Amino acid sequence: MSKQSWLVLIAVAAAVRLMLAWFITDFVLVDDAYITLRYARNAADSGALVYNHGEAVFGVTSPLWGFVTWGLMAIAGTAHIATVVIGLGVLLWSLAAARLVDLVPDRARGLTLAVFLCAPVFVDNQMLGMETPLFVWLAVEAMAAALSGAMRRAAFWTGLLVVARPEGVLFAPALLFAASASEGRGLTASVRELTRPVPTALLLTPGLLWIGFALSRYGTVLPQSMVAKSGWNSEHYDSLGTALHLWLSLARLTFVPFVDYLPALLGHAVTAALVASTVWITRANLRRGTAFSRAWLIVYGVYMAFYLAGKGATEASWYAVPSSVALLLAAGPALPERVDTARRGLASAVAAALMLLSIALVQKRAPLLQSYVDGYGACASALEALDRPHSERVLIGEIGVFGFQTEHLVIDVGALVSPEVLPIKNARRSLLAMARETDASWLVISDIALERNFYPSVGVVWENAAEREWLESSPVLAHERDKRLIWLGESERDPNDRPPLPDR
Repeated sequence: MSKQSWLVLIAVAAAVRLMLAWFITDFVLVDDAYITLRYARNAADSGALVYNHGEAVFGVTSPLWGFVTWGLMAIAGTAHIATVVIGLGVLLWSLAAARLVDLVPDRARGLTLAVFLCAPVFVDNQMLGMETPLFVWLAVEAMAAALSGAMRRAAFWTGLLVVARPEGVLFAPALLFAASASEGRGLTASVRELTRPVPTALLLTPGLLWIGFALSRYGTVLPQSMVAKSGWNSEHYDSLGTALHLWLSLARLTFVPFVDYLPALLGHAVTAALVASTVWITRANLRRGTAFSRAWLIVYGVYMAFYLAGKGATEASWYAVPSSVALLLAAGPALPERVDTARRGLASAVAAALMLLSIALVQKRAPLLQSYVDGYGACASALEALDRPHSERVLIGEIGVFGFQTEHLVIDVGALVSPEVLPIKNARRSLLAMARETDASWLVISDIALERNFYPSVGVVWENAAEREWLESSPVLAHERDKRLIWLGESERDPNDRPPLPDR
C-alpha cells in the first residue's frame, strides 16, 4: 500500500475513535484530567497556573500538558474543553501513527498500526484527557529524528519530552543509542554530535525554562503531585519484588482490560502468556531486529526499569504504564521473520477484533466516568446553590470533577495539591481529624467509605465511635446513582446545624 493509503486508514481509525467518545462516553474525561483543567481554567482567568487561587502549588505531573491545556482553555473556554482535549489526544496519536508508517518495514506495518490504533489500552488512553498521547507522539518524533541522523530535531523533541513527563529525561541517553544505530555511526560520534552547542541548547532549553518558571512561581521544580506520591508509595513499594507485583497487576489491566469478563484464574493466565510472549519477541528483536526496533527496545527496557526500581521517586500509575506499552509496541517492526504480517487480511482481522474489544472496554468504563461527573458534580452544584463564600475550604478525596465545577478552595485528601495534608496523611490520621487540622468547612464523602471505614489515600475515615456517629448522622445526601451515594457534609465551622467534630 502507498503512504497515502495508510494515511487514509489512520484518518478513518481516528474518526472511529472520535465516534466512540461521542456516542458512548459523551466526551466525559477521567477524574484526574479535570485537575489539570482546573489549573488551566484558573490560568486562563487570572494568568496564574494554580489549583486554588492564592495558593502557589503546582500539582500537575506534566508541566507541558498543563501549558497546552492552558492554551486550549483560553481559546475554547470551559463549555467544550473536554471535547477539544479528546480531539487533540486522537490527533496526536494519529500523528504518531503516521510517523510509524515511515519507520516500520512493509512486512510489519499492517499489524503494528492495527495494534497501535485499535488496541483497547491505546484507544482508552486517547479518551481520558491525560498527557499520554502527547508523550507518545513526542517520543516517536524524537526517535524518528535520531534514527535519521537529524540530531538537532531529535534534541528539540527530547527537550519537550523532559517537560511532558518526568521519565522524558530517559530519552537523552536513548537518543545516543538510536543515533549510533543509524548510518553506521558509532556511540562516541553520537555523543559528540548531541553535545554540540545547538543540539545541547535545544535539549536543555525547555527544561531550563520550566525550572525558571517553577522557581519564580512555586519555589520548587518538583510537582506537589510527585512529592505526595513519593511520600505515600515509599511506605508500600520499597522493594523490587513488591514493585514487580504491582506492575504485573497493572499489566493485567493495560494489556488485556477485557479479562475482567473472564474468571480470575483464566485472566491471570492470559496476562502471564502475554508477558512471556513479550519477553520472547524482545529477545528475537535484539538478535535480528532493525536499528529502529533495537533502539526502541533499549528505551523500553530503561523505561520499565525506571518504574520497577524507582517507585519511591515516582508512581507507575495506571495512566503512565500504557506509555511504556506504547514504546514497546513501536519496537514491533522486528517481529520474528516467520511471522509474516503482510499476509492478506491478517492486519484487518486483528484491527477489527481489537476495535471490538476497545468498544467493549469503553462501554464498560463509561458508566464509571459518568458516575464521577454526576456524583461529584452534584456535590459542587449543591454547594454553589448555598451561595457560601468560595473562601470556605472543602476536603475531598477525588478533586477532579468537583474542583472543576466549583470555585471553592479545595483541600485534597491525597495531598496532590495540598502540601499541608501530607504529614497528616502519612500519619494515617482519620478523615475527620484531617478536616479539623486543615480548617475545612466542608467534606465530601461516599457511602462506600462509611461502610468500609476507608477513603482514598487515607487509612481510615473515623478513629473512634464518636467520629463514626457524627459521620453517620451529619452529612446530607447530595446525589444517588446506581446505589452509589455521594455525601456533602459540614464540619465544625457551621456548628448551628451540625454538632462539632469529636476530639480524637
